[in-house]
Amino acid sequence: MNRLTFFLALIIASSKILAQDIPIFTDRPNVTDAVPLISPGTFQVELGYANTQSGSFSHNTVPNLSVKYGLVDWLELRVLTNYAVNKIELMGAETQRGITPITFSPKFGLTEQDGAIPRTSLVTNFTFPNVGAEAYQLDELNYGFRLLFEYGFGKFTWTNSTGTDWPKGFDQTWAFTTVGGYALTDKLSTWLELFGTFNDDNGGLGFDFGLAYLVSPSFQVDIIYGNQIGGTDYQLIGFGGAWKTNFKE
Repeated sequence: MNRLTFFLALIIASSKILAQDIPIFTDRPNVTDAVPLISPGTFQVELGYANTQSGSFSHNTVPNLSVKYGLVDWLELRVLTNYAVNKIELMGAETQRGITPITFSPKFGLTEQDGAIPRTSLVTNFTFPNVGAEAYQLDELNYGFRLLFEYGFGKFTWTNSTGTDWPKGFDQTWAFTTVGGYALTDKLSTWLELFGTFNDDNGGLGFDFGLAYLVSPSFQVDIIYGNQIGGTDYQLIGFGGAWKTNFKE
């Protein structure tokens, strides 16, 4: 092998190693989705467990499954589903359980951060009818969107989202989130998030915080706790993880 061939081979091998070392980032476990899109050819699986309590009502979900694939630089395809257990303890316990409807949720990259212009992306979601357990089935297609925008300042990121859904049988509400994230180390990060709705008098403002740990560039684990600032009593605990690979590397 001559020197030129060896040099070119070294460059190619180094570029592959660097590409593989791009750390994983996820939409979980907080409410706000990640603004960046995963790279083309990347396949990513996110899952976990979450328990929410509100008065006599408890809601458990597992595995909070999100399967993602980077199609092109500006388009990420996502499919989401879950297994849910709802329990109401009033005059005796009533329990509903089963697979929730499937949601197809493409994410579109819009802009990169440039001074005062934030990095932005658009998440759309389409939840299909007549799929899943009878207790959770929808009669018709539900759809909605979230506009995401983010500023990065070194180890600190500030991310926001707003959007709405059009669910049949429920009033339309506009939701918002804002979250500050901080990289404590190269592997450990934390965040504090506020979320709520603009026109829901029964809701109130919720918050959550947690930790995410990068086990390797392709594997991350997380834990979250949430509560309510006003309105109904509410508490959230959850944990999970995510893994990725790239079919083009």
